Amino acid sequence: MNKIMQWAENIQNVCGDFETLFDKQMNLFIGEVKSFLLGETEIAFIRSNATYLMRKKGISDRVKDRFCFLVLQYTGKMNIVYKGQEIILSEGDIVLLDPDETIEMYPQGLFSHISVHLSREKIFKLGITTEYFGKLMTSNMSGHLLKCMLQNLSPENIELWYAKEDGNAFEDALITLIKPTIRYKNAESTDLLKRKAERFILNNLTQSTLNGKIIADYLGISVRHLYRLFENEQQTVHKYIQIRRLEKIQYELKDIKNKDLSITELALKWGFSDSAHFSKIFRKMVGITPKEFRAQA
Repeated sequence: MNKIMQWAENIQNVCGDFETLFDKQMNLFIGEVKSFLLGETEIAFIRSNATYLMRKKGISDRVKDRFCFLVLQYTGKMNIVYKGQEIILSEGDIVLLDPDETIEMYPQGLFSHISVHLSREKIFKLGITTEYFGKLMTSNMSGHLLKCMLQNLSPENIELWYAKEDGNAFEDALITLIKPTIRYKNAESTDLLKRKAERFILNNLTQSTLNGKIIADYLGISVRHLYRLFENEQQTVHKYIQIRRLEKIQYELKDIKNKDLSITELALKWGFSDSAHFSKIFRKMVGITPKEFRAQA
């Protein structure tokens, strides 16, 4: 049996009927599937460099009418065509898919997935119907927790920590977190943009060049539009960046592990390019100098 056939058989046993194409030399194909059972919940760890994967709508197999796929893009990138829409997945993105619909996957090279097969009945009982399926938002608290839970899954952690007393708690927790996550998708676009801007800022605080134009370009909006997002709090984008940076530096000044790092090094680490300017801002916002703050801490 060649690699593709073995892969197809393994996928079918775990995820149902998927067609696989690979347009390179057969000996270069990578296809790995590991599955675990947590209570009644199936979890699959999938790794492959397949060119194309497809599940056809309405296929009658072991997953039909039983499961919904909650998939974390663990590594790599992938484009998915689902219900007439293209979904672009980067590392850390999460998607909820209905196996009763056509699912077309276009991996961009080697990828790995964590796929959790959630009870279709439990999901529908909470009012999460298929109209909400697709890429999930992870910018609110529930989405963040959902992402953290999935990212911390591994065969080693399951074998080490899972016990029969856990029962179906893992699946129940995931489904509970999904509901506010899909509701969050329907929030006003302004609120979504602001949260997305805040998340981008927090992820890029160490970049000294971070400014309104970079953030606006990332969001695909004008700088003027970006400024309006922060108007309700009577706070400029620049001020928001400064406050978040100062919070990080205050935390690090309190940490004994950083006792050998100078205040200037910490300021540079968190995006301040001028130590004198940093000290002036710190004193203005905190009320004391960075040196005094460290001494008190």
